Amino acid sequence: AEPDRAPGDATRSIKEVEKATLSPNVKIFMQAGGTYIWGHEKFRDLNAKIQTDVTAYNRNDDGTFSPVQGTVLSGGKVSVYQWFLASRGGGDTVATPEINGKVGRYVYDKNHRNWHAREQLPISGAKNIETDMGSKAGLISFLQAGQKLEQELYPDGNVCRVLILKDHGSGSSVCSDEYTKNIIPVDAIKEVFAEVQDGWTNPEEKPFEAVVFDACLMSTYETAIALEDAANYMVASQETTFGKGNFSYTELLNELSKNPSMSGKELGKIICNTGWKDTKIVDKDFGMNTNAVFTLSVIDLSKQKMDALKTAYANFNEKATKVVQENPGDIATFVKFKNAANVAERYPSSKEFSKQWEMDLKTFTGNVSANFPELKEAGCDLVKALDNSVVYNKRGDVLSRGGGLSKQFPTGFYSVLQNNMQGKSIDLSSLKDEIVEVDEEKKTATIELSEEDLSKVESVRYQLIYVIPRNDGSEKMDALLLGSDTDIEENRPAGTFTISFNSQKWVMLNENPLLVQVVSDSTRKNKSGKKVDGNDICVSPILLNGEAYRLFFSRKYPNEKLTLIGAVPISTDDKKPLATLPSGELKSLKKGDIVTPLYVYSKDEKAEWVKGNPITIGDKPKMEMSTLQNGIFGYLFEFVNPIDDGKNAVAREGAVVKIKKGKVVKAIPSDDFESPGDLEG
Repeated sequence: AEPDRAPGDATRSIKEVEKATLSPNVKIFMQAGGTYIWGHEKFRDLNAKIQTDVTAYNRNDDGTFSPVQGTVLSGGKVSVYQWFLASRGGGDTVATPEINGKVGRYVYDKNHRNWHAREQLPISGAKNIETDMGSKAGLISFLQAGQKLEQELYPDGNVCRVLILKDHGSGSSVCSDEYTKNIIPVDAIKEVFAEVQDGWTNPEEKPFEAVVFDACLMSTYETAIALEDAANYMVASQETTFGKGNFSYTELLNELSKNPSMSGKELGKIICNTGWKDTKIVDKDFGMNTNAVFTLSVIDLSKQKMDALKTAYANFNEKATKVVQENPGDIATFVKFKNAANVAERYPSSKEFSKQWEMDLKTFTGNVSANFPELKEAGCDLVKALDNSVVYNKRGDVLSRGGGLSKQFPTGFYSVLQNNMQGKSIDLSSLKDEIVEVDEEKKTATIELSEEDLSKVESVRYQLIYVIPRNDGSEKMDALLLGSDTDIEENRPAGTFTISFNSQKWVMLNENPLLVQVVSDSTRKNKSGKKVDGNDICVSPILLNGEAYRLFFSRKYPNEKLTLIGAVPISTDDKKPLATLPSGELKSLKKGDIVTPLYVYSKDEKAEWVKGNPITIGDKPKMEMSTLQNGIFGYLFEFVNPIDDGKNAVAREGAVVKIKKGKVVKAIPSDDFESPGDLEG
């Protein structure tokens, strides 16, 4: 728990364990500690308090710490964390417990209801030792301590083990140590299991029935391969998990106590289903909306299924690499592969732990196969192998299409593809001459691209602009940018893209329009180019109680139902990419909050941020697609340059419409619009 705050996420999980009704057959061996202040009374007594007149410590060359005197919060509580200082240029100055702070190893079972302490290990802050929970050495030491306990309790080897790793995860690594800044790569976990294999009471078998990750983003192809010799099953999430909820340890242990010999598959299903229910309770308690973005998968790590998966992936990667090599530097090939990535489910990765992000392997493979007929057979084989390996997959409404296993991205053939594009550039300026056809009866605007231009465009979206005539007697007008949308009917074989402004609806929060940016579009379109299922994830810039935030929400097709996910703070130096959901602190909107929408206002060819009307949040925020107000709106085509990840998207002509009482009363091509009078009649 942080100073002056309620118990934290670890304490919540530990107290859930204590509520379970355990059978004599179930025993828990846990390592925890090193925190500033424990919310749990038992561990608070066993861990040293930090000095209240110290705000930070200097790290010495020998791994010890020397206190730095400084300002403290009211009540004598320490004001900073080590990770906080380090992330803000703190250098070698860190916040840490006193030298005699402890990491403890505890046994909890029907007979030891008070967390019997097996060992207490002093923290030094040195790397790669038994108290460094982000290192191989720390994990090896913990597993060896578990082996020693097992030999005392079950010398005959009649035991079934489950390992749960609870902490931060990045997809490629898990369990970060706040003091050493170490985090364990999945390859190192594979090495750890190999190193301790002979120490189990039945070393000829896989040591674990299941390895479970109560951590973000760990349901990856790489993690499954790393664990294939260590466990029969893996349970993990593709998406960010939120510490307050994802696992219900009470229900899990109650079910396990009823049937301690259950398989890893049965256990995994219970974890998924009880976690699903628990997020609903947490959402209600904390005002979050984590159930909507819930993902948990059970992966069968048997030799047969892992061999089939590895073979199918290697074959698909080899054939895709061949396509890339046969078309070196070809922009059209690059665009096809990138489009396949754009509409796959994607998941964030903390910049602190990984430079890559995660992509759902099933949806990506299916998209690639659809774009390249020569990869269809290999893609179908890989999708089949994925479906066979993922034996259970529980998902919320927002991330509904994912197959259960992600892949670090970019990787494999896609890395080769990106290397081929180094130094290349694309000029989309010729698109300014394209003619826009406006059909006033159908309420549509259509643009047709040549085959050459089409091959250079990653995607097409539209900008929505609110046109504001000046009241100074001139014919000058200003503009308020309401954002961009990907909901365009796309017929690539014909080269046509169509905006339909027939519905005249936009994203509204309590009937106030928001500036919208689509950051992840994992939707599926039919042959006519209309979105028929899946979700896109959007973000809007706002002020939340005066502070800058990004408001995340999803939109489900075909009914365009909006789901408010939460808000994430923006710092002035925030340069994180908007790949998909945030991996940081997600806050809900609660009663009494003041939300102020932010827009981009353009006047005399100069743009600036402006504030909209403040919105006071009531019992429940009302977010919906709602009819635009009366006025003049511009729908402009925007073409995304594939080389620079959309940073220099090119906006071109479109249509300008006049809306009155929710209906378009006039629509003309934007290049025919010079003044409001052009829309009369």
